[in-house]
Amino acid sequence: MIGLSERIKQILNATGAQVWREYPQSWTQLPAVTWRESGNRELAQADGCEHLAELEYAIDVWSGSAEKNAELAEKIDAAMASMRLRRTYSAELFESATRLHHRAIRYRCVADAAGNIYQ
Repeated sequence: MIGLSERIKQILNATGAQVWREYPQSWTQLPAVTWRESGNRELAQADGCEHLAELEYAIDVWSGSAEKNAELAEKIDAAMASMRLRRTYSAELFESATRLHHRAIRYRCVADAAGNIYQ
C-alpha cells in the first residue's frame, strides 16, 4: 500500500510543536499538532500491483490562541505545498468546553509506489 506517513511526520516534527498521531497525549504541552492518514485509495495498477494512490491527510493544530495556530498552520502549509500536497480544507475552530483554539487542515495528493507526488 502506498503511503507518505514518514515524510508527513518529519515535516510536522520540524514545526517545533508537540506532534501526536490521532489525538494529543498531553494537553499540558501546547501547542500540539495531531495528524493521521484519513484516506488511501488505489487509483491505478501496473503489472498487477498498485501503481498510483490518492492519499488524504488530516492535520489539526491545538493551542491557547488563534494567532499561534495561524503561525503553525502557515509553516505546515508551506512545507506541505513544497512537497506538492494540495490543501483541500482549512477551518479555524474554538473548542468551548476546553477553551482551546483548533485549526483543522486537510491535504490530498496522488502518489506512486516510489513516493513521487503528482498532485
